[in-house]
Amino acid sequence: MKKGQISLEFLFIFVLFMVLLTFSIRNITFSSEQSSDMLRIQVSEEAKLFANTISNAISQVYAQGPGAKATEYFTFKYLRDKYFLQKAFGMDEDPYLVVGYKNGTYVLILEQNNTLNFTKYDTSTNVLFGVVSRQNESETTKKNFFSAPSLYHKDLSNLTVYGDALVSIQYNGILYSPSILTLNLTPYNGVLLFPDVTPTTLKIVVEWNPDKNESWVFNATSGELRININVGD
Repeated sequence: MKKGQISLEFLFIFVLFMVLLTFSIRNITFSSEQSSDMLRIQVSEEAKLFANTISNAISQVYAQGPGAKATEYFTFKYLRDKYFLQKAFGMDEDPYLVVGYKNGTYVLILEQNNTLNFTKYDTSTNVLFGVVSRQNESETTKKNFFSAPSLYHKDLSNLTVYGDALVSIQYNGILYSPSILTLNLTPYNGVLLFPDVTPTTLKIVVEWNPDKNESWVFNATSGELRININVGD
């Protein structure tokens, strides 16, 4: 009788343990999924704020006219962290950002894969060696495109104008082809930002110099993004 009672008590404890273990595993899985969703929201908010910061500076310079200049500072928390980006968007490969302009600033969070071909990014000269071929992110399951309108209405991502850029991303049926600082192509009307070369705080300098071409140049060494708008271009 005593042996039977001990066996019954042991069985009860074992069943209770298995129930608690199952609940814990499910709870951990749910928390992990919830954590990824929350992280994606935070990353998305930062990407939107980054686009807004650039667009606001451009709007300010455009409103003031030729000779105007504006400086903004943007501190990254998530967009320069490879782990955060991979976890938020379920990426297996290294992430990177495409920042361009089409009647406003847009930020695309993409993943390096076999359609993105380049050998290295030289941080001392800020030149991307290799060829960046077309990617189609129009069927992405998670929103990775963030934009902010500006008073300065100009399409700097027009494939017919900047077709030599070698960067072309299709999103929701619209083609974005910013000219990137790569292979000595000019003008430069967009930048690629990689987490390992993106500064903690980015200095954004926007000016309207009629004597210079429209240009976007990111300097990883100084941590600056310099933009020149030219309405007459």
